[in-house]
Amino acid sequence: MAKKEIKEVAEVAEAAEVKEVKETKKATKKTTKATAEPEVKEEVVEEKKAKKATKKTTNAEPKPEVKEEAPVEKEEAPAVVEEAHKTEVDPVEVSVEQKLVALYTLQQVDSKIDEIRAYRGNLPLEIQDLEDEIAGLETRIANFKEDSKKHQKDISDYKIKIKETEALIKKYEDQQNNVRNNREYDSLTKEIEYQQLDNQLSEKRIREITAKDNEVATKVAEAQMRLTELKSSLDEKKEELQSLVEGTEKEEEQLLQRSADCEKLVEDRLLVAYKRIRKNARNGLAVVGIFDEACGGCFNRIPPQHQLDICTHKKIIVCEYCGRILVDKGIIAQYNA
Repeated sequence: MAKKEIKEVAEVAEAAEVKEVKETKKATKKTTKATAEPEVKEEVVEEKKAKKATKKTTNAEPKPEVKEEAPVEKEEAPAVVEEAHKTEVDPVEVSVEQKLVALYTLQQVDSKIDEIRAYRGNLPLEIQDLEDEIAGLETRIANFKEDSKKHQKDISDYKIKIKETEALIKKYEDQQNNVRNNREYDSLTKEIEYQQLDNQLSEKRIREITAKDNEVATKVAEAQMRLTELKSSLDEKKEELQSLVEGTEKEEEQLLQRSADCEKLVEDRLLVAYKRIRKNARNGLAVVGIFDEACGGCFNRIPPQHQLDICTHKKIIVCEYCGRILVDKGIIAQYNA
């Protein structure tokens, strides 16, 4: 009995030891897994952090270079614009003396053009008047013809009316032969008298319209005669003007071209003033010289100080009486040279 108990105790002890060994193995496995997983996680986190840091460094490195290069371009662009602006704005300055010479030349050219046009006389204006009169006569003749057509229509209408009244009169006369009493006879007689009066009135209107139509015909004939005379005189004037133009046409074209070239040398402000003075002046002179210490336009005496300013050619001087631009003998000599 004692031996059996001892064996049972030994078997129990061995089973306990086996359980302990299994439990220790399981515990070791769990500890190894727990220790291994944090290490792997820490390595992955460290790798991700390293990648983010590299990305930040790569993104951050090129940005300062762009910021440093951009101001260089902005600083260079204004310099180029300033240089281009300087080259465009620097015009060739024209001296006051050159302006005066150009104005005096322009005045002399325009005066020659005026002489050529004055040589033609009033022919252009006369031709224009003749053309206007011819146009008026043609419209007047056209209106007369329209009136004549209307008169003819009215006369034909009255003639038709007369024929109708005559037919009615004949009808009423035939009815008088078949009346039954005096009352019908009297009414027909009154109708016949009325139609006869209407007929007489139509004949009177025809005579009046015929008289008016005859007057219109005489006016048309007179207008036609006047029209032929005006056309013949217009042809003569045009031939005369054409002969004058052919002799001076080339010279006028050259002078007009020279005038346009001179206007380019004068600034707009002076050119507007020149044209305004020339328009208001009776003889068309806007730039005149000094003769015997007097203005060549209004012949008023110029003070010595103004004469000195004019001779220095430092500014443009105008006459205080007539407003014309004044030049001295030096400017006139340069023009003649």
